[in-house]
Formats: sequence, structure tokens, C-alpha cells
Amino acid sequence: MEVLFVYNAKSGLFNALTDYVHRQISPSTYSCNLCLITYDNWDRNQQWANYIESLPISVNFTYADVLTQYQKRGEKVKLPIALLKKGKAESTFMTVEEINSCNDDEALIMMFDEKLKNLGIIE
Repeated sequence: MEVLFVYNAKSGLFNALTDYVHRQISPSTYSCNLCLITYDNWDRNQQWANYIESLPISVNFTYADVLTQYQKRGEKVKLPIALLKKGKAESTFMTVEEINSCNDDEALIMMFDEKLKNLGIIE
């Protein structure tokens, strides 16, 4: 079982640089709240990184242009999103609305913990 977060951003060095500049100049117009929460300037937010490392479940991250399998099933996916993967089965773990309702890493961690508790993964 794993959770796969999908950023509303594209992969690659050029896109990373463009996103970095956008987040610095105009964070209020940046389209990926997950990026804003989980990254401090260039690197991953340390509190978030430590939290992810402490979990008893695999948590991975990918980008919008890499996400294809989920979209091939005909579902329109709004990003960012977190998917729960059990074998080949995928379901939505956190919606864009839930992620966007978080103002900081602490709120995202609290929501993520609650979801993991509901699945019996953590106490």
C-alpha cells in the first residue's frame, strides 16, 4: 500500500525553475498548493520531509505530466491530489479541495494523520 501525491506542476529542470520563480514572485497565483506547503524555496520543507519519513506507509510524489494511468480510466483528475494505491487498485485519498483547504504543513499533516487513522494505518 502506498500514497502517491501528484503535484499540479510538470516535471523537469526548466519547469522546476519556472515554478520556483512563480512561487517566489506571486505565490497567491501559483496553481499548486501542495507545492507551496511542502517546499521551502528550493528544497522540501523539513518538517514535512521528517513527517513523511516517519510514516509506516510508503509515500511518493509525482507530477501532472507523469500521471497517466489514473487519467486513462476516463476520470477527470483535478490536481493536486493524493491517491491511495493498493496493488494495482487506486482510489482518491485526498482531494484537491482537501489539500487546498490546508494553509500550511501542520494542517496538511493533521489531515493526512486523520486519513491514516481512519484506515487503521496509525493510531
